[in-house]
Amino acid sequence: MSCCSGSKHSQFAFDSPALALSALTAQINPVEAEPVAWSCAMGRVMASDVLSDRPSPSCDVSAMDGYALRMADCVAGTIEIAGEIQIGREPQDMPIGKALQIVTGAPVPQGAEIIIKREDIFEHAQSIELDAQLIQSLKPGANIRRVGENMPAGTSIACAGRIITAPMMGMLTGFGIDRPSVRRQVRVGIITTGNEVVPPHQTPDQWQLRDSNAPAIIALCDQYRWIKIESHIHARDTIEGIKSAAQELLESCDALVFTGGVSMGDHDHVPEIIEAIGAQTIFHKLPQRPGKPALGAVLDGKPIFGLPGNPVSVMVTAHRLMIPALAVRAGVHAPIQTPRMMKIANSDDKSLGLWWSRLARIVSEDSIELIASKGSGDVPASALSDGFVELAPGQSGEGPWAFWSWSG
Repeated sequence: MSCCSGSKHSQFAFDSPALALSALTAQINPVEAEPVAWSCAMGRVMASDVLSDRPSPSCDVSAMDGYALRMADCVAGTIEIAGEIQIGREPQDMPIGKALQIVTGAPVPQGAEIIIKREDIFEHAQSIELDAQLIQSLKPGANIRRVGENMPAGTSIACAGRIITAPMMGMLTGFGIDRPSVRRQVRVGIITTGNEVVPPHQTPDQWQLRDSNAPAIIALCDQYRWIKIESHIHARDTIEGIKSAAQELLESCDALVFTGGVSMGDHDHVPEIIEAIGAQTIFHKLPQRPGKPALGAVLDGKPIFGLPGNPVSVMVTAHRLMIPALAVRAGVHAPIQTPRMMKIANSDDKSLGLWWSRLARIVSEDSIELIASKGSGDVPASALSDGFVELAPGQSGEGPWAFWSWSG
């Protein structure tokens, strides 16, 4: 197990969840690239930079609806309209002593030096009229967007590691990149453990539990198009059963997530199994509540997580540790999550000697309120929350503190 020197918490390898995550992600390799049609690329992760195949704009274009003129022809009085510039077509040359009607985005004719907006002039059926006050305010080049002013042809655009958004999609297709090279979706396998766990559709006995952990993880992952849930297996609490499930999923998955079986009980076999399959454990047990037993490992560049079995612990650790690690596996360069600094409207003086994630809901643009919870098994309380506020060891009060939203 990796260790950090000078740890404040001698029983833990790392002083914080953030340090543990950093140590894990340093050993994760991104998945391979593949070309996909632009219609399937939204939300995927770009695998490489791209080149502009033409200048932007590709010619001088009008920035306004109005009239193209030579500066020498901009005199007070009436000017004949000699025609209209057709958008999407090569324009005629600019006639001397006359105006050409033009629309936004239409190419500026050779010889035109200014575009005057329609609202700044008087329009007649066959002519326009300029007044002396307007003439004094005119400047050459006004309302003309010059060829290449946004970007010259052949410019390298830094896209690698970025998630494709709607504006990026517009840029890619605008430069003719209709099959961008993106990272494969990260195929995630989930193994839920526990003899007491039954599927959500099944009516449990009084001493059994419906599986809420896997659906919560799947719902969390479904927010990101660069993640694909490959398979979900429920394994009973035996070394053979869990190990067999792990080996099966590792053959087809890019990441593996266990829920339950990661603590100190006699039937908590996950840490032993992770070691048996040849993975390197980077951290096991962190100075945090909930989620103290969380485990992070890596095998051939694949992240493997052992998340606690209690539902709130699962959601907090999956959001705080698993999703950022999967983002590295997906090739994302920028942080996938950024907490908001929020004040606690109903703060108290409670604190822990651990990193404490407390359920909270948003009550205003910059404030949250804590939600009363009976502990890491209180699923109803978590359902009322918008996320959790993370307090460092020994901290309490109004804040502001880092608030992590479930929606990322």
